[in-house]
Parts: sequence; C-alpha cells; structure tokens
Amino acid sequence: MRRVADALAEAHAQGIVHRDLKPSNILLDRAGMPCVMDFGIASRAGQTSGEQEKTALRGTPAYMAPEYVTDRVVMRRFDSAAEMRQALDAYLEGACGPPDGEPVSARQSTLDFLLRRMRHRSDFPALSDSVSAINKLTHSDRESINTLSNTLLKDYALTNKILRLVNSAYYRQAGGGNISTVSRAVIVLGFDAIRNIAITVLLFEHLQDKGNARELKEAFLRANLAGLLARDASGALLPREGEEAFICALFHGLGQLLAQYYFPEEVEEIRKLMVARQLAESAAATRVLGLSFEDLGIGIARSWNFPPAIVNSMRRLAAGRQRKPASHDEALRLVAGFANELCELIAAGGPENEGKAVQMVMERFGASMQLTDRQLQTTVETSAGELAQVAAILRVNLKQSPFARQLKAFAAPRAETASPSPVDAAEANLAGTVLGGPSLGDTEASDVSVAVDASPPEDAQAVLTAGIQDISNSLLDDFQLNDVLRITLETMYRAMGFRRVLLCLKDARANQMAGRFGFGPDTQEIARQFRFPLTYSADVFHLATAKGVDIIIADIDDPRIAERVPEWYRRLTTTRTFVLFPLNIKGSPVALIYCDKERAGSIAIPEKELSLLKALRNQAVLAIKQSI
Repeated sequence: MRRVADALAEAHAQGIVHRDLKPSNILLDRAGMPCVMDFGIASRAGQTSGEQEKTALRGTPAYMAPEYVTDRVVMRRFDSAAEMRQALDAYLEGACGPPDGEPVSARQSTLDFLLRRMRHRSDFPALSDSVSAINKLTHSDRESINTLSNTLLKDYALTNKILRLVNSAYYRQAGGGNISTVSRAVIVLGFDAIRNIAITVLLFEHLQDKGNARELKEAFLRANLAGLLARDASGALLPREGEEAFICALFHGLGQLLAQYYFPEEVEEIRKLMVARQLAESAAATRVLGLSFEDLGIGIARSWNFPPAIVNSMRRLAAGRQRKPASHDEALRLVAGFANELCELIAAGGPENEGKAVQMVMERFGASMQLTDRQLQTTVETSAGELAQVAAILRVNLKQSPFARQLKAFAAPRAETASPSPVDAAEANLAGTVLGGPSLGDTEASDVSVAVDASPPEDAQAVLTAGIQDISNSLLDDFQLNDVLRITLETMYRAMGFRRVLLCLKDARANQMAGRFGFGPDTQEIARQFRFPLTYSADVFHLATAKGVDIIIADIDDPRIAERVPEWYRRLTTTRTFVLFPLNIKGSPVALIYCDKERAGSIAIPEKELSLLKALRNQAVLAIKQSI
C-alpha cells in the first residue's frame, strides 16, 4: 500500500486522478513491485466541475466508500497520496511491533475493517442477526424451544426447507418419521439438531449469488460434507454429540466461505499468489487480506456468539500424527480437523491419489479417531449419500459440481490396501454380514450387504408401507407400547416371509437381553430361553447391540462366522440363517428384533425393503422413547 500510495502521488504530481483504484488494477512484477494500471476513466485534476462531481459516480461501486456513494464525502480525506503514505508509515511503525508476529491490536483492526466492508452489504447484518439470535438460545428451557420455533416460522421459505431436510432419509432413519411442524421437529430430533439445520440453511440461502455461484456452491458442498463426515465418524469419541461435531466441522472453514462471497477478487488474487510464489494459503491470505481465512472465520464466529468450543475447533491441527484427545473440546477440534482435511484430500482428487489419501488420513487420524480403513470408507460412502439428499432439497445440482464428481470417485468401493490392526481383526471377520445404511443413533455402521439366492414376497413393499402407516397412526393416538411393537413384528413377519420374528427387551437388573414375544412356530418357548448378557462377548449378538449395527448371518456354519455364533444359540434352534435389528437410544441398546429362516442362504433383503424395515424399526424406537 505504501508503494501504491507512492505511485498515486506521482500521478497526482502530474495532475492525473485515477478514479478507479481496486485490487485488479494493481499488478505485481517479478520483483514484487506493485504497478498501478488502467487509467481508462482517469481525469485531469480540476477537469470536472464541482456540480458534475456531486451528481456523477465514477469507478467500481464495490470499492467506493459508502459515504461517498450516499453523500459525496469521505469519512477521512487526505490532502494528498503522499500524506496518506506518511500516515501508513506512522501506523506500521506503531502497530507492527517485534518482527516475530503481528500484535493483537493490529490484527483486530484488520478484522474490524473487513467486517465493516462486509456489513456494507445489507444481507450480512441480516444473516448476523439471525445466527446470533439462534446461538443465544439454549435447549435448557421450554421458552428457548418456543423462541427457536417462532424465529424460524417468521420465514416461510426457510421453514419449508428445514421441514424437507428433517423428513429426508437420514433423519427418518434417526427416528424422525413424518414431521410437519417445526415444534414437532424439535421434540423428535432435539433442539441442537434443529438449531444446526437452521443455521446451515440460513448460510446457504445467504450465499446465493449469480456472479459467484459456482465457487460458492463448491465451497458450501465441501463445508456440508465436512459436517456430515464429522457427525458420522464421531461415534467413538463423541457418542452423544454428533450434532455438535457437525456444526464444528461445518464452520471450520467459515472464513474462506465468507471471503469467497464478499471478497471474490481478493480470493482469486490469493490463489494466484499461492501458485506464483509457492505460498501456503494462510501466508497468501495474510498478504492480500491482512488476515488468514482462519482468523477471519474465528473473528466472525465470535461476533455471532458461537460457544468457545466451536470457535476453538476452527483452529487447524498441528502437523503430524494426532494423539487421542484428553477433553471434550479437544475431541471436537480433532473431529472437525479430520473431516475438513479429508475434504481437502477428496477435492485434490484423482483415482491415482485415493489410496495415498486414505493412507495419509489413517496415519494421521486412525489411532486418535479410533477408525479402521473399512470404517473410514463406510463413513465417506454414508456421508456422500447424505450430502446428495441435502443437495436435492436445497436444489444444488451435483452433476455440475467438480467436487461432487471427486467425492463419487473417492466413495466408490475399492479393495483395502492396509492390514487391519489386531484389535479390529475379530470384527473384520464379520464385515460381510453387516447390512448397508446408517444405523440408529450416534454409533457407527458398516455398509456392506450380502447377496443370497432368495427373494422376499412380491407384495413385501406394500405390506411394509402399510405397516409403517399403521404405526404412524398409532403414534398419533394414545397408544400402548406393546401394541406398536406387535404391529412392527407382525409387519416384518408377513412382509418378508420369515419363519420367526422375535422381540427381545433389555433387562436392566440382570444386564441382559431377554426374549418377550413374537410370531412363528414355537416362538413362545424360544422366547423364554432366548437371552444373552450385554457384557462383552466376541459374538454377533454383542456386536449388533453394542455397535448398533444391523446384521444378517447367511449361514451360521460358514467358517468365517461359525466361531462368532454363540453356543447358547446353537442349542436353542436348528435355523441356519438369521437377521438382527438392534433398537438403540443414544448409543445404548434397549431392544433387539430377531428374524430367521430354516435354510442357509434363504434370506435376501433388497435395498428398498431394507430401507422400509429400518423405518419400521425406527418407529418402534420412537414409540419406546415416547413411553419412557
């Protein structure tokens, strides 16, 4: 800026006024010297009459002082560019301090300056007020829930988008069912989930801009995928804070996202500088904006009243292998950093780089995140599917997105290159038996289905859909829990042609799962003896209940599975194939639905039927929740 001021001083000395000074009209030569260019609308000093100057605007509006646009005076006028150069010298001498870093006061001044530029666009104060108001609310009292609902209901379009999101497949699987009001959405899905959905939609609506739409949508997709990855991968570290992990990862890159919207020319300059000078992004952003994207985002997050845990999670992680977090805040920062770094690797793309990317992620995060290669792949596949649902609701065309194409390639199933750790070896033997799709609650789920030579009855989908509707109607009435559970089991029994369907409930006193009732031959007798402890045991029943995953065992005598089928089960029945659907609430097992057939390999569950079965199971969970 001092050199630019020198150039302007020279022009002024020759009687020339530039009238359109902006970043794109300042070029840097090979030595880094700025050159002031484009004197296309320049004029001789005093050439324009005073009356014309008051009525005519010259230059680029985005780089005009707002008070000049409205009143034709600027807030502070220097008598000359040379005087401005002297003021810059004085500021830098007083503010820069020691050479090892910029003082807080100077950094805060830069942040304040950038925030003022952003506030000059009318949409930024509107967004800031809305996000700040939502962040001030807590789920600790009923009044906050009412306030949140009323805040969202003021915006009809926002309300509709939120309801479409909460009725998407992901939230239906999480126990949402059919939700038609914001109030019910808060009751069913929780205050934090709805608050985070609202902030996400507000941010997306705010970022609609025709001139910069492509870059913004790419950035928004990356931010949302980061949030979904964090939520889906956080089960081991944050089993009950999946929504908090989502919002931390979503806003991890807030500074870059808003810079792309408000300062597109500067962001383009940052990209050019990174290539030309081989600079890191933070260094290039500091040269152009005066702040890194990270510092800009943190400053805005603080002004929006985000809690300290979320603000802290916006800091990039240190280089090298990450250690296991020692606190809740450290866990949030780890999960947010993991998700965003994974998004960066996906964006870098290229099939030839995927194996290397997975290896880098696993070396850096595998131990601290308690992830295996398979779990990482499953998390990416699940999150990619959820992103497609969000994009469809917000009308973002993924076919036009380079990032979405990179994600699709990255999420495609591929052979594993790394060997599983000894801890994971036992569960790896069960990998081929875990049914696809996310499981209930905040626990992890594998995504591999088993192909078998059997088909469900032709009317399976119709029977399942009718059963779901029956339960929905029951839940709206003054229902009895046993009635809902019986409808659930009967629907599964009739639709899929199972030989038996049995419900087990948790016996808290004995800490075991015990059979209660069901449908099929000898079910009452089997129910009395169908019980197993909830303490650790290296078998499929413990895996299903502890991890919250749906499991199909095609053949109990398969050498890969045989040792994982407990002896008590073999003594109880002669069936060779069965399915387990656990019912977990907040990561803890409360019930289990067991379904079987006599002949090995005779159970097949196509994708559509599986989705409906999961919906039935989730309705049963909802009924249990409402009865507690």
